[in-house]
Amino acid sequence: MRHTPQQQVRRAALAEAASGGHDGPRISRIARARVALYDCQPVRGASRALRAHRVFAEARDWTVVAVLADTAPAGTSALAGPLWPRVAELVESGQADGVVTSSWATDDGELLAWLRERHAFVACVDGALGAPAGADACTSQIAL
Repeated sequence: MRHTPQQQVRRAALAEAASGGHDGPRISRIARARVALYDCQPVRGASRALRAHRVFAEARDWTVVAVLADTAPAGTSALAGPLWPRVAELVESGQADGVVTSSWATDDGELLAWLRERHAFVACVDGALGAPAGADACTSQIAL
């Protein structure tokens, strides 16, 4: 969903007010979450899934810092994907607070443990609809 310029200004003003505003103390300000969009699907499927991930992130006013689409074979762990080191670098350096991906990645206990150790979160999104995946597919939508 695209927002008009007026809606973007209004949303930014609301986010600013919710985080303490310009005049509020700096300590009470809430930073916007920074996320990496990551998916590992066939070439054509990844672009559609990543669009859904972007819609999901933008609807929450999260800042997208990277968009990465791996083309590893189906069933490959996210941690084994060729582009995963870039996602890891973003999380470990503090440039990204979390990862928005498809539900396939949340079946990987090793990935969830890795994110938990780094106090990062994962949000899984159903690539076809852009809606959060069902509870069965994504029991840990946010892992901290």
